[in-house]
Amino acid sequence: MNRAIRYLSTPPSGWRLRLAMLVFFSGLPLFASEANQLCTVDGLPVFGYLENARLVNIDQHPVQSLVDSGATTTALDARNIRMHIKRNGTRWVYYDFVHRQSSQKTPMHQPVSRVARIITHKGAPSERAVVRNTIKVGQIMRTVETSLISRSNFPQQLLIGRNFLKDTALIDSGKRYLQESCP
Repeated sequence: MNRAIRYLSTPPSGWRLRLAMLVFFSGLPLFASEANQLCTVDGLPVFGYLENARLVNIDQHPVQSLVDSGATTTALDARNIRMHIKRNGTRWVYYDFVHRQSSQKTPMHQPVSRVARIITHKGAPSERAVVRNTIKVGQIMRTVETSLISRSNFPQQLLIGRNFLKDTALIDSGKRYLQESCP
């Protein structure tokens, strides 16, 4: 009994360190000025793992996007993908983008910048048309290569990969929609 009373009356060794770690890893700012610092780190904007993006060259459609540093190339939900080779030898792709929130269908045709060979864990490798699209997240706007694939089985129509993020933004994998609250 005497041991229990002694333990409760004195804090365990390192309690201040544990408290500081709890506050640090909870992600809550200690001071009001720290809330503004969550928008940028070392001059780079910080994205959450989910962000709202705008497809600038596809009717300015806003889409929910998954920010994925494990993906090399940004991927866009496209339907009815058809590749054609023009008489001059250039490849073009025709596809439909169906905006989920409004159900508006936008037919697109763009030159193919390259054809990506995708290796998956199941099945044979597949080929995807890669085009250049302009995407805006928060105040960052970039034109990047975007692979076209049906993302109907995924909640987000856009996957933002490393080609968009490189030298442009950092990711806080525990937060969502950080760019919505940044000036």
